[in-house]
Amino acid sequence: MAAAPRPAIEGELGLCELSLQEYLDAATHLRRALFGRRKLSPAERQRFEDGLLRAESEVVRVEFILSHPKAEVFLDGRFLGRGQPEYSLYVEPGRHEVRASLEGHVTQTVPFERWAGDVTSFPVVLDPIPRAPPPEVIVRTTAPAPESDRSGRNIRIAGASLALAGTALGVGFAIAAGVRDDEAEAQADAIRASYGRGGCLYEGISEITVPCDALAETISTRDTMRGAAWASFIAGGVFGAVAISSLWWAPPPPSPPRVAVRPLVAAGGGGVAIGGVW
Repeated sequence: MAAAPRPAIEGELGLCELSLQEYLDAATHLRRALFGRRKLSPAERQRFEDGLLRAESEVVRVEFILSHPKAEVFLDGRFLGRGQPEYSLYVEPGRHEVRASLEGHVTQTVPFERWAGDVTSFPVVLDPIPRAPPPEVIVRTTAPAPESDRSGRNIRIAGASLALAGTALGVGFAIAAGVRDDEAEAQADAIRASYGRGGCLYEGISEITVPCDALAETISTRDTMRGAAWASFIAGGVFGAVAISSLWWAPPPPSPPRVAVRPLVAAGGGGVAIGGVW
């Protein structure tokens, strides 16, 4: 909630709304006015603070933090906003529902019920949509061949299976790295919004160090996931190359000989004619 450009006018408007029992609007305007308390006189600050206490005793104050600031946020079906990590607002006493949605993530719904004068806060965490498992490799074999003839085929089957497994593992790590990248971007945006573009350059300030350390940890995890993804893809490629190259250095066994046997009848005798390919 940003400070009002004219805090005194905002505060007087809130007091008028309070006298009309418009408690939601009154609390919103009075709180906004007090964000600019430096521009108010001591008497104005006191009047607005007293009015805010009266207004807040009739409404519910709601605060929540998003895991993904780019998500669209709705309150009871009404669009609240998009692109900010934190929300703070007032609602009428009773039952309400916060819903957040983002492409590629499971829509999260948080219901809550509070009474007049209550304050509630909670996180809204969006999880990535689960990916489909890698395809199952089914290998159909014919009648068993001699052990010496099956070695090349076994090498090709094992190589193909390991190549598929390496590729699937690499995809999983790449997706995880993408999720961490989104989290790092959100944390960096929050730091820039609160402390400026060079916020993390000011060491020794605890309120800056905590989010900066969290950002550094997220970036480190993302880089580790990326490295694991590349390693998995490379390993899968190596196993695939071994499987293909085995066609040359471990060729399949030769086909069994085809033989045809036919009876032969001739003048003065007979016999059997045998023909085939060896």
